[in-house]
Amino acid sequence: MSFLQKELENRDLPNLLQLQTGEMITGRDDWEQRRIELKEILSREFIGYPPRFETVTDGACLLEDGNAYGGKADMKTIQLTIKSSYSVMSFPFTLVLPKKRKEPPLFLYLSFSAAIADGIGEEIIDHGYAIANIYYQDMAPDYYDGHHNGLGRFASRNSFDSWGKLRMWAWGASRILDYLLFHEEIDAARVAVMGHSRLGKAALVAGAFDERFGLTAANESGAGGAALFRGKTGERIRNLYGEGSRLWFCSNFFQYMEKENQMPFDQHFLTALIAPRNLYIASAKQDLWSDPTSEFLNAIAVNKIYQIYGKQGIETADAYPKAGDVYHKGNIGYHLREGTHDLTRYDWHRIMEYRKLHDI
Repeated sequence: MSFLQKELENRDLPNLLQLQTGEMITGRDDWEQRRIELKEILSREFIGYPPRFETVTDGACLLEDGNAYGGKADMKTIQLTIKSSYSVMSFPFTLVLPKKRKEPPLFLYLSFSAAIADGIGEEIIDHGYAIANIYYQDMAPDYYDGHHNGLGRFASRNSFDSWGKLRMWAWGASRILDYLLFHEEIDAARVAVMGHSRLGKAALVAGAFDERFGLTAANESGAGGAALFRGKTGERIRNLYGEGSRLWFCSNFFQYMEKENQMPFDQHFLTALIAPRNLYIASAKQDLWSDPTSEFLNAIAVNKIYQIYGKQGIETADAYPKAGDVYHKGNIGYHLREGTHDLTRYDWHRIMEYRKLHDI
């Protein structure tokens, strides 16, 4: 057994390849059945269920600048409205389309600000990518509000499996994609969802539950994101039970506080749902709260799912990465940079390099 496989074995993770009946998965058909099980477990025990009633999405362009970034791009502000028989809510997002590329690949970026790509949008446009930038608090505010605002209006607000804000932000990203694919000329086969920190967690949820995203990129997503809980250092479930962050998850999740080893899942269940599509996990060496080791081991844990599809997962040496290591050859990309918790230009450029290499 290899070194990294031994490290995974020491984490005693729930078995991805065992159905709830106890039978072992032997091929792709079995895995598709297991995918259904994983989605149910994660919805019930981790992030909650999305609306179980019909919703209708529409949008209107409020502003348009045909000469953004000195004439390099078209920029639109779009107001997206989501209606059900019970409620209605709306939020804006910004779409930036490079002029030099017809039907460009797109980053659907969950942003911490209204600034495009949190301020470096021009660099991304220069690489030929479109950007749909959504300031996440416009979808559901990131504070304790009892789920009474934004997409929280569609919450059942029960004390068990009503959806948390990670699921709301991810679901909102999918509704943006609904609009874009119908109204805009983008490359539907090359849409990436991306986020950092708590929004990296939300990006993983979006990519796991919406197969239209060809790439899911999570930067330093930590606990509740790419980092495995079993054996994790730094942030744990008890730390996620803060007044703001407790609403990121469904209430059932917190029954496992101080009992992570009893969870019927771990975070490799979430990333496994992204297979066989491309997954990118990025870590920082001094980001000990997120725990880069546990983020990296998640990539190793889901390699076998990519192999079911005849794909290559992460291609790496049989050792933990060093700062500066970049693994780009497989369907799972990864890099570890020097430094602390942040989404830097270095991170963006590594992810864009990966996209270009795999043409996604």
